[in-house]
Amino acid sequence: MGTTTMNPRLRAPRVSALALLIGATAGASTLAASPAWAAGELHVATGGSDSAAGTAAAPLRTVQAAIDRATPGTTIKVHQGTYSQVLNIKNSGTSAAPITVTNAGDGPVTITSSQAPDSCSNRRPSSRRTIKIMSGADHWTFSGLNIVHGAYLSGKGSGKTYSWHAGLVKKSSWEPRRKVPGAGTRDPAAARGAVAYLSKQLGTALDPVEGISFVNNRMTGRGIYASLSNSGVVKDNVISDILCGTGPGLWVMNHSNFWQVSGNDISRIKPAVGAHFMHEGIRFGSAANYNTVTNNYIHDLDGDGRAFNTDVDGSWNTFSNNRAANVAIGYNDQMSGWGNTWTNNTVTRYRTYGFAFRMKDGSLRAPSKHSSTNGAIVSGNVASSPAGGRGLGAGGMMNSRFTGNTFPSVFLGKYLKGYWGSQGNLWNGSATPPSS
Repeated sequence: MGTTTMNPRLRAPRVSALALLIGATAGASTLAASPAWAAGELHVATGGSDSAAGTAAAPLRTVQAAIDRATPGTTIKVHQGTYSQVLNIKNSGTSAAPITVTNAGDGPVTITSSQAPDSCSNRRPSSRRTIKIMSGADHWTFSGLNIVHGAYLSGKGSGKTYSWHAGLVKKSSWEPRRKVPGAGTRDPAAARGAVAYLSKQLGTALDPVEGISFVNNRMTGRGIYASLSNSGVVKDNVISDILCGTGPGLWVMNHSNFWQVSGNDISRIKPAVGAHFMHEGIRFGSAANYNTVTNNYIHDLDGDGRAFNTDVDGSWNTFSNNRAANVAIGYNDQMSGWGNTWTNNTVTRYRTYGFAFRMKDGSLRAPSKHSSTNGAIVSGNVASSPAGGRGLGAGGMMNSRFTGNTFPSVFLGKYLKGYWGSQGNLWNGSATPPSS
């Protein structure tokens, strides 16, 4: 007699000898008449019930109910409709068996929540998001969904690591920041030990969010924010029409490493008041390192909107084959970016700079390891069709290499021209700075 696969959360019932005899004589026809169940699946539908089994025939009513039942390898299939609820995720999948929330394939699915507006003068990432992944929950994938008000990821202890780092920045103390494994030199293997090091320094347990993926979604209202979160994937999403005072389309910060960001289209982020970092396209900051950003398109950012940005020790990141259009700055290596690579990127219709490197340090007579660009690799990039800006602007930098770029105009800081070669900078192999 064949066997059927059952929900692992349901205990198999006892079966009498008579029932076994009836089952044997009924054969396959009886099995075919029983409700279908797919191992590892939970179904959600607007007409379901959270007390149901979660099968296709007896779906759950809310996505949260499915999330709470999910175990490693579960696929949550959400059927056509709109689901309004903040989703709080505290359980985990595994790297080999992530938990997936996806469209069931029978029509559009919108996951939303009722959220109060943020002030346009807000200078912090909004926590008013629809998906919240906290306390070190790991390995979730969201795909094929319309997500209104985005996602907020925060590992255990993220506030303490941020305060430690921000305190050192405020004191202009760069040496302790660069002693974190993988932060002072390009060493991704060492960077795997950053969390353990920080935990020892702070005397507290840390648990980053790991392995969260957003693939092929449409996201509006608010974008994705991640703090103390590693190895995320943001791929082939459309992120647009972001409200003011909520933050960039994608904001990854605070010792968040090894993200893969590719194929996304990001646009129309409403400007915040007096804080450019609140309305950028993609931003990696506060020691977010070893992230790879490729083949993304960021466009139509009003005000001081920057398309691709690193800031406050964001280092050893790679930006390649991206496009930017109709923005204030296309690509911006801000405070203390070490070893960031910018290759084969393009920008058109830029209002201030196509590419910019620590413009604030233009007043320094020599570059600073606390704040200046250090070891940037800049090759094969093209700035064209400016809307009043310069192709390249650089304020303070050292040990950086520019090769084969196309910049229709160049602006160098007052003192950078004088120390260009002596501080290890090269322009197409020469220690002579580029002409304006």
